[in-house]
Amino acid sequence: MSILRRSLRGLSPIEARIDLQLLHDSWRHSPGSILAQFAALLMLGWMVRDWPMAHWKWVLPAFGHLTVWATVAMLVRHFHRFGITESGYGRWRTRLLIWHTLEGTMWGLIAVALLAVATPEWRMTIVAALIVYGYTVMLVTIHDWAVAFMGSVPVVLLVAGRLANEHNSSSSFLALVLVVSLLTCMGVSLSVNRRLREAVLLRHENAGLVLQLREEINKVTEAKARAEAADRLKGEFFAAASHDLRQPLHVMMLLSSALKPWIHQDEGQSLLRKLQTALGSLGAMFEQMFFVARVDAQRVDYRAEALPLAEMWARLDSEFSILCASQGLQWRLDPSSEWVQTDGYVLERILRNLLNNAVRYTEHGEVRLRARKRGPWVICQVWDTGVGIQRQHRHRIFDDYFQARNDGRLSSEGLGLGLAVVRRLSLLGPTPVTVLSRLGRGSCFSVRVPRLIPASLVEVTPAASSTKPPAPAKAQAAAQAMARTGRGVVVLVEDDPQVRDSTSLVLQQHGWQVAGAATPDEAVAEVAAMQDDGRMPEGDMPAALVSDHRLGLSINGLDAIRQLRYEFGDELPAFLLTGEASEGLTDEAAQARVQLLKKPIEAERLLQMLADSTAPATDAADAA
Repeated sequence: MSILRRSLRGLSPIEARIDLQLLHDSWRHSPGSILAQFAALLMLGWMVRDWPMAHWKWVLPAFGHLTVWATVAMLVRHFHRFGITESGYGRWRTRLLIWHTLEGTMWGLIAVALLAVATPEWRMTIVAALIVYGYTVMLVTIHDWAVAFMGSVPVVLLVAGRLANEHNSSSSFLALVLVVSLLTCMGVSLSVNRRLREAVLLRHENAGLVLQLREEINKVTEAKARAEAADRLKGEFFAAASHDLRQPLHVMMLLSSALKPWIHQDEGQSLLRKLQTALGSLGAMFEQMFFVARVDAQRVDYRAEALPLAEMWARLDSEFSILCASQGLQWRLDPSSEWVQTDGYVLERILRNLLNNAVRYTEHGEVRLRARKRGPWVICQVWDTGVGIQRQHRHRIFDDYFQARNDGRLSSEGLGLGLAVVRRLSLLGPTPVTVLSRLGRGSCFSVRVPRLIPASLVEVTPAASSTKPPAPAKAQAAAQAMARTGRGVVVLVEDDPQVRDSTSLVLQQHGWQVAGAATPDEAVAEVAAMQDDGRMPEGDMPAALVSDHRLGLSINGLDAIRQLRYEFGDELPAFLLTGEASEGLTDEAAQARVQLLKKPIEAERLLQMLADSTAPATDAADAA
């Protein structure tokens, strides 16, 4: 198995050099953990000295620890004197794996001995310590999946087997939690290990390119392209690693919340809170690590300034009045005296692309450009009476190279990058773009920009009326559904079955009904099935939407929320769960009226936000 590689045969020179360097790093840094483990062993011996158990049951594994550590110390001394050659790679690799396997086995034997006589509160402490131990081993040896595996599996399997043999529901549940944590931990470690190896390989390749560039100036263009590709891969790696590392933490926090009903003693509840605090600290550490990576990757080139729309309107009028006339279309421009705070180049490029798109897909009728005031915003709109957009294509029209009416990929129809450019430009600043369309009737693209209000034009706004406006019909329907079915129905879109099941379990424990699915279409079908079998009154709407951002599909979480709001109502509260919240995603979620929640999230916070978001609908139903 390549993961447990004990030979450099069959590898390229770069790969062999990488593996040898990783082995050097392991022997150089891993022995530092021995001091911490020795201190933990001394503290453990002092704590259990009066426990009603035969001392040899934990003294023998402790003596085994000391023997292993003494042997490792001698090997480390030899390593520092002579290093590791390519011919000695197999021996030192085998020694490393044996070292960590024995270390994990000794800790497992100590834990099994302690569980036999431990009180319930100490059992929870031991389980919590093992979970933290497993994640710590993964973090310390994340560059070497085999070491993480051999160091974690023995201790977790020994303790899980001991708990399972007790044949009671509480111990069996703890054994299941340990096994699930081991599987998720190993899966994340393997994924990150592969990406780290790819990144290191790319780094060595780029280093070779730099040396080559010093000798061959004529290859500068090629080297630049490869460097840009490496930068993109680096960004994808950090984004994927951020999500993968947060995902198991998110599951563990949900499972720890679901564990509460199983623990009735006050001491157990206190230990469970400490476990949740430890998991929260681990999540905060991950967040700090990847926050630095996001800051390094962000590049913002958006310069907002005060601009009169009249000047931009004049330029667009002179261009598109002639273009529409040549196509036999009517050009309509509504004058505007508004001032906006935006980047003029970005806004004009967005509008020009939208107008070109409107002219291209309008065979007869008119193309219209206008601006409308909406409080602190100005909505710039491009209308047309063209062919419209099919419903199934609305969430894809801004994708690269997508053309709903050019299946043959005719070059005369362009490359399908017009709206993709609009999407990219809109993400540079507070200029979100939305679309409304009817097939055969036309489309309306809207661009929202901040409105600049001169101080001389600011009016004193009268106090708001205390009378609340009536709630939308769909919000009232959701409130009525909640009144009849308890807390109401939450639509959950999550493609990871483990996360979906954990979230559903927590929500159901607190009175919510859950329509869980991996895709928006499946979620709609699940709501319909709930209405058919009587779990949800026919005609009622869900109370809220919860979606993961990375769905593994051609759409993301925001697209899924837009699709579900189209089905269940635009005013439906929505929450987006993500482990890689960037500045652009935060702004996009705010513009879509979606609350962004970063993984891992505590179950209590999610439940509280659901309750707060549905409270206005309940008030509206009471008033009705």
